[in-house]
Amino acid sequence: RFRPAVDYLAGVNADGGERMIEGIRTTLMGVVFTAFASGLACELIPKGRMQALTRMVGGALMVLALLRPLGAVDWESAVISAGSFSLSTQEQTDIYRSEQEKALASIIGERLETYIWDKATELGLDCSVHVYLTFSEGGIPLPDSVRIGTAYDRELAVWLEEVVGIPAEKQIWVEESA
Repeated sequence: RFRPAVDYLAGVNADGGERMIEGIRTTLMGVVFTAFASGLACELIPKGRMQALTRMVGGALMVLALLRPLGAVDWESAVISAGSFSLSTQEQTDIYRSEQEKALASIIGERLETYIWDKATELGLDCSVHVYLTFSEGGIPLPDSVRIGTAYDRELAVWLEEVVGIPAEKQIWVEESA
């Protein structure tokens, strides 16, 4: 009657659970023996301060018995695991910081390009603007050079140097054909 199920389960390998079961059994036995010893000690000691002290010590021993499995964990080799690869916490932090710096640089670059384009439009220029950034020692994106798609304009060049901080030698002026 059960033969088909037994034949099907014959190929199932259930190794590896013995260590976990043994750990649970050891923990439960420790808790039971601690509770038994604590209860017995409280019954044998006369009422008063000594019995209160015995209960407190028994409670502390019970907590230690419950927390004992945590002492077996290898905390030094803990890593963040995801799928088939694992990254240490420091590597993950470095990746996050790099992505954050790139996002900040993108926002600053776009806003600075818009700021320069608005000034060029105010001066009556029709152009394209691209700002190149570098990172300071503190990781802050700063304007390094600019590419302006129009003929050279002295007023905009002076404004770029004085207001934005991009020197004349780092300003690239390119006449774009339509």
